[in-house]
Formats: sequence, structure tokens, C-alpha cells
Amino acid sequence: MSRLARFTAVPLLALVATLALIAPSASAQASRYEAEDAACEGTVDSNYAGFSGRGFCNTPNRVGARMEFTVHAETAGTLTLGVKYANGSTAARPADLSVNGALVRSAVAFEPIGAWSSWAVENLTVPVRAGANTVRLTAATAGGLANIDYLDTARAGDSALPPNLQWNSSGPLVFPKSDATHNIVSVKDPSVVYHNGRYHVFVSVVSANQGYSLAYLSFTDWSQAGSAPLRFLDTTAIGTGYKAAPQVFYFAPQQRWYLTYQIGDNVAYSTTANIADPASWSAPKPFYAGTPQIVLDNMGEGQWLDFWTICDSANCHMYSSDDNGNLYRAQTSLARFPNGFSEPVIAMHDPNHHWLFEGANVYRLAGENEYLLMVEAITAGGRIFRSWTSSNVSGPWTPLADTKENPFASRSNVTFDGTAWTNDISHGELIRGGVDQTLTVSPCDLRFLYQGKDPDVSAPYNLLPWRLGLLTQTNSPC
Repeated sequence: MSRLARFTAVPLLALVATLALIAPSASAQASRYEAEDAACEGTVDSNYAGFSGRGFCNTPNRVGARMEFTVHAETAGTLTLGVKYANGSTAARPADLSVNGALVRSAVAFEPIGAWSSWAVENLTVPVRAGANTVRLTAATAGGLANIDYLDTARAGDSALPPNLQWNSSGPLVFPKSDATHNIVSVKDPSVVYHNGRYHVFVSVVSANQGYSLAYLSFTDWSQAGSAPLRFLDTTAIGTGYKAAPQVFYFAPQQRWYLTYQIGDNVAYSTTANIADPASWSAPKPFYAGTPQIVLDNMGEGQWLDFWTICDSANCHMYSSDDNGNLYRAQTSLARFPNGFSEPVIAMHDPNHHWLFEGANVYRLAGENEYLLMVEAITAGGRIFRSWTSSNVSGPWTPLADTKENPFASRSNVTFDGTAWTNDISHGELIRGGVDQTLTVSPCDLRFLYQGKDPDVSAPYNLLPWRLGLLTQTNSPC
């Protein structure tokens, strides 16, 4: 989360197309239903890249064109849907959504996203009854439907986490520290693991000339964080130049530590066998040849930033943001990592770019078939985090605590040890229960290392005096 500019909003809304739930439960497995297996009025085409399965549904360009799915649900309730679609035209392709013959939502706008080979996902919820359900999309304009690739589904509700979270914050724990060649005004964007009895923290540091670079600190107890020296990684093979927003994890299949970070218009990684030796990190290697086209087409005046990698048993997923209301997800196989990442898809969108801004984190909840997504938002009262859950690391995502009135973390649900020192709960990371690529956290012991700042200080963003503090959940469900 280091920036240049951001603003404008890219259209993006989608909707549903298919479904079939087998044995759903409070933590039901997510399922994928390909559009070519639904009743597609039109053709199943494969002339644009990026689709799943055998192809995608391409309906005639007329009002009333439709596709229909039969959905089997074991029990009545609510399902979360994630519809992957493409619209390479210059106009929205709205559709009416009905379930069992009843209109659920009219004129859902499948907005243009730049190219027919670019794809986006819309997350939404629909009611279903026990047994068979008919889910239909009907084109509302002469353009017909957007191209529909697949529908992911998951049973909504019943998270292992409480629906209303409460936190207590420490005071500032980590401060800027300078040396003869680094005049540091801000320390921010932390990533942290606990390994061999020590916390290992990687951060962005910002100098008085607004230059970004990375730094490392380590300690055995949070009471020592303030006195731990900063080791500046621009003196290592990582090198000088813009580097920001690190994430660290141990990639067990290769028995290597990975540090990923922004490098201007791209994302790069370094590796080491010894996380405790900051001089051992390798030189940067970019994941992509440059900024993907879907990002260029949709970021407006924003910036591609805040990269986050998490892996399941088969694949690694990279989430990222653009400060323009878009959350992206790319994927590669566990065997090919760090190579082979796909073109990103838009995994979530909000027309209010401040409301789905940046700083995404995704974790697996220990002992649960559940993932947690957190995304930073900007409100008039300060920066906050919103949250969603899913039984699949790729979604679809069900809201958990995602409103101003009920956020994941904000000034409104945080108490402080002593005087409140910040109104912002900004870019950070949960303290994980392990170190590997699965990014597992305990739902019984949530702690969040975050950046905050003196609310009375006004300055350009890159000169704001960010410090690090620690949130501890006070209403554990365990």
C-alpha cells in the first residue's frame, strides 16, 4: 500500500448462472458449475482465452435471451454465488435473475471490463428451497447476456468467527528508525511470522524524500519490538529502488522462504533458506512481464498493488488490488509456483472505490473448512477493514463483518491501552499459527499487527507518520 494516485470506478457487477449443492452444511464445500452444462440458449464457445472447462455460454444478442440451471439443495436456505463472466463490449449487458420462477433481482448490470478475454466474478446471495431449484438469467436489453463461464456456489452463514468482532489495541510498538543513509519517517505494511521462538517482521519504510524500500526486524516478545533494530534490505541483493508491501511465508514444497513485494507496476519475489539472515535474500524476480491488461483496463487512475499469496493443497492464489474498487485473483498450480500465474480475474468489485480499496489478506481458519478475506476500506472516520468468509480460497465470498456499523476492525470496535493513538486500522497482517503457504490462523486467537498514525497529523500520504500496533480479539468464540 504505497501509492501514486487512485480514483474513478470501473463498472462491474455480475450475476448468477448455475448451481447444485450436494450435502450442504454450515461449512459446506464450495462447488463449481460450468456454463456449458447448463441450458444455454445460444452456443458454447471457446474463441476467447481465460475460460474454465470446455467453453462459455454465448447467447443471442436480443432481449429475453437466457440460460437456466437446475439447482439441487439438500436444505432450504441461502446460497452464496460467484458468477464468472466476460463483457468486452462498451455497454453493460443487464440481466434479470429469477429463482424458481420468482424475480430475485432485476437488471443486474454485467458491466464492460475491457476485453472478451478478461473475466470478472460477482458475489451475491440467493434463496433456495430443499430439492430442485431453477435459476435463470434473462437478458434485459438487445445486447443479450454477457458471456458466462461458470458459477461457484457455497452455503452462506455459520462462520467459526463471531459476527461482531471486538478488539483491544496496544500502543505503538514499532517506530521509524534512521541511520546515516536512511532518513525514515514512516514504517508500515507489516508481514509477520513466528518461527524458532522469534517474531520475524518485514515492513515498508518511507524516507523523507518519499522513497519506499523494505526493512526487517526480529524479537522474541512484543515488549521488545520498539527496541529491535531495523535492517534495511536495500543493502542486500534485493537492492535499491521502489519496493513496498512485503509478504513473507515458508513454501514447504521447496523448503524455501518467500518474500513477495511491489516493484512499481509489477510484483516480485526473493527467496532464502534462512529467514533470520536478512543478507541472504536473493535478487528480485518478477512474477509477470508487466501489468496485466485487465488491470490496465480497469484500474483507472489507481495503481496495481498489495499482493497476497495463499495456497491450498493444489493451487496458489495471488490476490491484489488497484485502489479503484477491484480485487483481483490469479492462480497457478502448487507444482509450478512461483511460475505460471494466470491472467488475473476480478474477484470482487465495488463502484465506490474507497469501499474496496486495498490491503487484502486471505487466511485459512485452523480446524475449519473456512477461509477469511479481509480488505481495507476508507471512511470519513478513518481506515477500516471489512471481511468475508468462504469454504474455498477462491470464493465465492459471504459477508461476515463488512459494514461501517459492523466492521471487521475499525476505531468503533477497538479499545486502547491508554489514550487512543490512531483513528486508522490500516494495512497489516493477522498473526498466523504456522509459517507455511497455507496461511493458517486460529479462530480462537486472532491478533492483528496493523499500521496507525496520529490523527492530528496532516501530510501527503507518503509522509504520514505510520507506526505499528497490535490488536487482540477480546470476544473469542472459543
